[in-house]
Amino acid sequence: MNEREAGDICEPRELTRRMILTNQMHKRVLEKNLEGTGIHRGQHRLLMTLACDQFQSQVELARKLEVTPATIAVSLKSLEKTGLIDRRTRQEDNRVNFVELTERGRQIVEMSRDFFDMLDRQMYQGFTEDDRIQFSRYLKRIYQNMQEMAEKQKKTGGKTWENIRNI
Repeated sequence: MNEREAGDICEPRELTRRMILTNQMHKRVLEKNLEGTGIHRGQHRLLMTLACDQFQSQVELARKLEVTPATIAVSLKSLEKTGLIDRRTRQEDNRVNFVELTERGRQIVEMSRDFFDMLDRQMYQGFTEDDRIQFSRYLKRIYQNMQEMAEKQKKTGGKTWENIRNI
């Protein structure tokens, strides 16, 4: 076989398509793992955020997860009904609800961490440490390029194709 193995296409659009498909596959695998738990992916992300920092307010959670406080309120109501979180008020300020995981919520988080460890090992099976380092560098460069484009769009209003082409 020549320098490029069969199926290796280096066109930017194809690379982007593969990156998107990989992300979609990751989501599908995660959703399949969540079946039967009674929670969906967005709620799972909320649980994992709470596991990192207990006793957060709804406003803090909304900011961290980049969603509206109303979205957080709906998710928290559902998670509270299923016994995965508790809401409490702090003695210093009874107006603010703080959220914490219950024991059952912590068990789901722990099982999720085990699942993610297994998923990560499977995803990078056959990759050497050098492969992973190089891949990380590529992703960082892609992200930086996209970040620069977003900044330029912000400065120019970037809502038209013409603005994007001139970047």
